[in-house]
Amino acid sequence: MPFSAAVPASSANLGPGFDAIGLALDLWVRATVQPALQFAVSFKAGAYVPTNAGFENEIVRGMERVIGAGVRPPVSILVENAIPLGKGLGASAAGAVLGLTIGAELADHAPSQATLARHAAELEGHPDNALPALLGGVVIAAMPDGAAPAYLRFDPPHGLAAVVVTPRIVLPTAAARALLPATYERRDVVFNVQRASLLAASLATGDLHALRVATGDRVHQPYRAPLVPGFDEMLGFTLPGLYAIALSGAGPSVIALVHGEQGAIGKAMQAAFAREGIESDVFHLGISTRGATVDALER
Repeated sequence: MPFSAAVPASSANLGPGFDAIGLALDLWVRATVQPALQFAVSFKAGAYVPTNAGFENEIVRGMERVIGAGVRPPVSILVENAIPLGKGLGASAAGAVLGLTIGAELADHAPSQATLARHAAELEGHPDNALPALLGGVVIAAMPDGAAPAYLRFDPPHGLAAVVVTPRIVLPTAAARALLPATYERRDVVFNVQRASLLAASLATGDLHALRVATGDRVHQPYRAPLVPGFDEMLGFTLPGLYAIALSGAGPSVIALVHGEQGAIGKAMQAAFAREGIESDVFHLGISTRGATVDALER
């Protein structure tokens, strides 16, 4: 039977939660899967159509994890993508999870959620984008050596929303990771352990007053900030309804955690980019409680 699948974007790290903390955003990649004479993947026209084969490859990699390497079932997959690519919003994780979701629907025996979680984390190499894309909500995760990820998933605090501003600059994830040092001073490690713990507790309990302190970071943001002009200015913002600001993933997108929809915050973030001569796009997003979903379609 034809079906549709949908997977949300995600924002990871949120300051100190490097490779460990992420949340799902109400911004989606969707696919319609129908019987066909042969396997094919195509993309519906839109602002975020891939310009190379990378996103399609992520979808296929995810499918192969479930149905077998090299297996191409006789289906057509039409993808409609609303997630900016290469901007720190978990597009590659969403593509892989979309493939896993399609593969699970086509498989003779549907894999368990735990199996899908392991596949998703392994495909991405870390769980902080992969698991929110699969499960929705807020996810705090760790990757034991040679084992499935250990994680806790919970719904976001009531009223918490996100303003994401995506600058029209290029910052490949691999390049952003290459900026990070091989070792850190003990005081910086302690700084991040304190704040990552506080961030996890704040999101889990819904007591958000400490988010400004809890999103401080000395592991990745100081090294990536020079490639995101305007970000340092945004860190100093004190605006009504603003809890905290952080790089989204490896950047260059910047996420503001806010109370409700805060148009003034998005405008202020865009203005900071504009002062650096950078155009940007703003998204006012809910924190999605839904992860990957499948719905049957009528023939």
